[in-house]
Amino acid sequence: MKNDSLLIGELALRAGVNRETLRYYERRGILKPSRRSRSGYRLYGPKAEQRLSFIKRAQGFGFALDEISVLLGLRPDNPGSCRRVLGILDKKIVEIAQQVKEMKRFHRQMSNYRDQCAQAIDQGSRCPVIADVSDEKA
Repeated sequence: MKNDSLLIGELALRAGVNRETLRYYERRGILKPSRRSRSGYRLYGPKAEQRLSFIKRAQGFGFALDEISVLLGLRPDNPGSCRRVLGILDKKIVEIAQQVKEMKRFHRQMSNYRDQCAQAIDQGSRCPVIADVSDEKA
């Protein structure tokens, strides 16, 4: 085995994922071993480790595996690649803006619930949140 080759368990440990995640990525076609050992073990080289790092970072930014797969399939020297990336980024920006809007709405709702709870404590009355969830209106 070459020094720059990692077994699936070693790569999984370095990346902070489990082996099944790597096997899943392999089935999806977004990660593949550079070769197999004589006994059939998957061996991953530095490029696989870089690719896995990109996958994890992209997931951290909210990209789905389908989107990541598209990004990984693009070539930097292809003039159309930047247009594809631009389209993907524009779509993601719209999605994030919608999520921010939803989170702000959720924040307002939680703040309102908090105020209602504080008022119920002060008045010694029933908890309006629990009453709301249990369909027992205050």
